[in-house]
Amino acid sequence: MTKKEASIVNSAISLFAEKGYHATSTRLIAENAEVSEGLIFKHFQNKEGLLEKIILISQDKLKKLIEPIESLTHPKVVLKHILSIPLNIGEDEKKLFKLINSIRWQMNNFEKNLFNIFRPKILDSFKALNYNDPSSETETLLMMLEGTMLYVLQNGSKNTLLVLDNILKKFDI
Repeated sequence: MTKKEASIVNSAISLFAEKGYHATSTRLIAENAEVSEGLIFKHFQNKEGLLEKIILISQDKLKKLIEPIESLTHPKVVLKHILSIPLNIGEDEKKLFKLINSIRWQMNNFEKNLFNIFRPKILDSFKALNYNDPSSETETLLMMLEGTMLYVLQNGSKNTLLVLDNILKKFDI
């Protein structure tokens, strides 16, 4: 990504978070990024294309969080590491994930669950642990993971270790 593209993306993240996606114009994004509005259309086609780029960035950040998990083999260790991800995100990631979560509620057609990237690893872990219904357990864990992330985004890290401990006990991890 070029320096100007990064400036546009960072401007969009800040403005979408502050004003909301629908209330933020490409003109305002360009002014804030100190670029021409045409440059947004050149690099991203439109505001929706810019949003899609932001979503890809957030998915890439999640992929980087899952990379260390790829080499793990014990299913309980895998699940524990996945569940601890919300506790290990930095402040920059928190800002990005807050935006992504708020946009999910602002846009009716936006159904992407960022945590679906973990679905195969979670499902394989529950199968390896011989759970009766690994698919249902996977859905439950994904909901808990998303809830934990929302809790961390809204409240910071306070009490998250207690929440994580309760989740780990629920799944006997």
